[in-house]
Amino acid sequence: MKIFQPSWVHHDEKSIFSIDIHPSGERFATGGQGCDSGRVVIWNMAPVLNEQAESNKSVPRILCQMDNHLACVNCVRWSGNGLMLASGGDDKLVMIWKKTISGSGGIGAFGGGGKSVEHWRCISTLRGHAGDVLDLAWSPQDRWIASCSVDNTIIIWDAQQFPKIVHVLKGHTGLVKGVTWDPVGKFIASQSDDRSLKVWKTTDWSCFKTITEPFEECGGTTHILRLSWSPDGQYLVSAHAMNGGGPTAQIIERDGWKCDKDFVGHRKAVTCVRFHNSILKRSAPKTNKLQQYCCLAVGARDRSLSIWLTALQRPLVVIHDLFQDSILDLSWSCDGYTLLTCSGDGHIACLQFTAQELGTPLSEEDKNILYQRMYGKNANIDLTAQAEKEMIVENSDFLNVLKSNLVPPTLVPPQPPQLGAKRDEGKSSQATAAAAPMSMAIQSSSSLAAPTPILKQIETKTADGKRRITPMFIPLNDDNGVPSNATNNMPTAIEFGSKSSENSVSVEPKQLVSEEPTVPLPTEPSSKLDNRLKRIATVPPQKADASAGSTEQTTGSSSSQPASNQKLVERTRPVTYSTGKATVIQGNSFKAFGEVRVQVHNNSVKTAYGTLCRVVGLVVNAQRVERKVWETVVGSPVVCFAVAAKCALVCSQDHTIRMLDNKTGTPVFPVLSLTSPAVQCTFSSNSKLAAVVTESGILRIWNVPEKSVLLSTNCAEVMSGSFVTILHVSDQGMPFIVLSNGTSYCYCRKLDSWMLINSSDPVIRHGLIGNKANAPVRNIKAYPLSTIQSYGSFSGPKVNSFAEMHSAPWQTSAAIAFIENQIKICEMITSPAELKYWYSMLGFQLALNGSEEKIRQVLDDLLGASHSLDTRMGDDNDPAVLGISKHVFMEDVLNHLKMQTKWQRIYTEYLDQLKFLKDRDGRDKALQME
Repeated sequence: MKIFQPSWVHHDEKSIFSIDIHPSGERFATGGQGCDSGRVVIWNMAPVLNEQAESNKSVPRILCQMDNHLACVNCVRWSGNGLMLASGGDDKLVMIWKKTISGSGGIGAFGGGGKSVEHWRCISTLRGHAGDVLDLAWSPQDRWIASCSVDNTIIIWDAQQFPKIVHVLKGHTGLVKGVTWDPVGKFIASQSDDRSLKVWKTTDWSCFKTITEPFEECGGTTHILRLSWSPDGQYLVSAHAMNGGGPTAQIIERDGWKCDKDFVGHRKAVTCVRFHNSILKRSAPKTNKLQQYCCLAVGARDRSLSIWLTALQRPLVVIHDLFQDSILDLSWSCDGYTLLTCSGDGHIACLQFTAQELGTPLSEEDKNILYQRMYGKNANIDLTAQAEKEMIVENSDFLNVLKSNLVPPTLVPPQPPQLGAKRDEGKSSQATAAAAPMSMAIQSSSSLAAPTPILKQIETKTADGKRRITPMFIPLNDDNGVPSNATNNMPTAIEFGSKSSENSVSVEPKQLVSEEPTVPLPTEPSSKLDNRLKRIATVPPQKADASAGSTEQTTGSSSSQPASNQKLVERTRPVTYSTGKATVIQGNSFKAFGEVRVQVHNNSVKTAYGTLCRVVGLVVNAQRVERKVWETVVGSPVVCFAVAAKCALVCSQDHTIRMLDNKTGTPVFPVLSLTSPAVQCTFSSNSKLAAVVTESGILRIWNVPEKSVLLSTNCAEVMSGSFVTILHVSDQGMPFIVLSNGTSYCYCRKLDSWMLINSSDPVIRHGLIGNKANAPVRNIKAYPLSTIQSYGSFSGPKVNSFAEMHSAPWQTSAAIAFIENQIKICEMITSPAELKYWYSMLGFQLALNGSEEKIRQVLDDLLGASHSLDTRMGDDNDPAVLGISKHVFMEDVLNHLKMQTKWQRIYTEYLDQLKFLKDRDGRDKALQME
């Protein structure tokens, strides 16, 4: 430990009553008496900590001096974010200071002549006390600031709407000389000359507890009584108390508000206590076990300072006669190893500790673990829930906010139920529930949780002796017909933080493909059946939906099997999974598109030159009678094929590719050959584009009507030892691939690069699971991004990490980063429906957990650079994205902000701008029509 007393820190030999270190640790503020007024000085921390900086004349010592208070300043306190400084004095005022770019901010922008290096302006003067202001305290998250005074009251000020008063706490019968906030956000405590300490509830600002016993013996009092709450919220330590006639600092336990411990040793009354900002940890000297504890400094009228650890029975350090007068204030730096203290003699002292002496601060994750265990909430307490109840509603759009909840957007709009289709109604509701995203917040997850299975049947008996049995609920499988080894207690949905998530069966991409793996492309949710129930393979054929594409493969046992729709026919032989190698199709196989059906018979014709493969084209008429219209032969066994509206794509083992006309069987292209056989082939949903990917990773996309190549690239650069299990090409020519390791990509021709769609990246996993985007949305035409992302093999978080089970500070930034990337992908792949959904989801997340800075950034971008107040906006002045006006996305974001009262001013501000632009555009259109 090192002690340093910088003689150059002074108020012209006048008293210094308060000191506080900025959260950044780069500066500190002092408050006290000036020459003829109250004085606030902001000092540079570097010369205090560093001897070289102190001797360097180019390093400033005083950053700013403000002499605006009319009388002595008793307290200075920085806000938690470091943007504001509050000062309170004998002039009954509380001043709020904020840094400005220059000194032209008006009164309070500078002081002390040419001493100012920084410029701090008084942005608000809080008038409400009838006497001297003695102490100040910012609430967690800087939602409120409390001030106490000799007028016996504590005023709670709204830090977001200065100078609004939230509440005046009345109940003390003497001068209130200290105030402190519970770090959990539930209480605020005050200490007074009336020999009492009061604890007030922040929910209704009522007096929750009055403690008098430790203070009954107190005779004369001190100028201030600065009490402090421990960072874990478990201990409240008062200033002046008495025990057996001796002065103490009383320890009040949160559990039952017991007062059976105190800090003793000071010869005169304790004036101030200040807890270290962090919970600390270190290994115990003898047992080597990890200890978690808090640290506090105690200052008294005997001019001595003591440092205590809650893990020790005796003080860590005691320093006698540190000053010539009483110690009046204490402040710890955020890094935890520097303590500043000030005295009535006009001097300050700096104590520098080491990690070996004090310990190591707990990380945010460990702090969250502790908070969750003790309070069931996050360390970053959000006080805005109660604040919104106290907030005055300024916009009529917010009148019904308290009656409604913020609801996350849904990707697939719910379908209205149809009469006479009860099974379809249940199916539609299940599909809607599966598509509804879950809030990153845990409280939102319970309302959207899928039904959990009943693990056993329940049997009861009625009065007449009859048995009543409630059967087991068996979760339904996905509508893709994937075989599963899941048991009856498999959860139907993976929820973030759910203990069942690590035991859930992840869907492997190889389970979604057969000997010719392709993406199932239904345009509507299919009915779900338990995998123990077998479908009948002889379902009468129905007309296929042309927009669904033709890549669903079915196989028949013989060529005489009745024709069937590709969505309804179940394979009658075991499914073989892709291995990454081109494997010959065994037996007979067929695929259908509408009334067209193409069959492949490998090794069906024996010749002297070798065996041939027969490819047959069939048509099913209105009477459900199939008719053979053409037949051709291929000289090499077929490994994969696909059927579209006008063509069939047939790929053989000898690396050849044939494009055949569905009506005549004649070749559309000449026979093509690549360096290795194709393992995947498919058509776009509009049947205009055909794509193949080979064993070696070569990817080709052809424009069939124009008979030209659209894209030629290689997947090998992203395969990394895996292989392609799913291939899809959009109508715009964007290829999507899913690899055997679960990672998926989309190739962007503009960027000449593969865009990452899904992987084991923690941000992507958190985003997909948290937003329920991994629910099987299987409509590749309308929702290509969500469909491809649903084919992933990445499970949820492991429950052995306690902190992972709950909302953590990183989750908001991770969720927003994920959503913004989804927006950019939707723009590149031209998916307007999903683009609108993800902008709406961005609005939901911002309304729930966003910051004002981020909200304004998003709204400014959607408003347009030419209308934004932010001159740093980019050059992107395009008013629309994918043909949708940015103002439509802005309305979606504002609709979510409307559900949170705390954003009402931002909502009103940007809604007015949006209305102005709409009115102006309407007038311009009217003039053009004239």
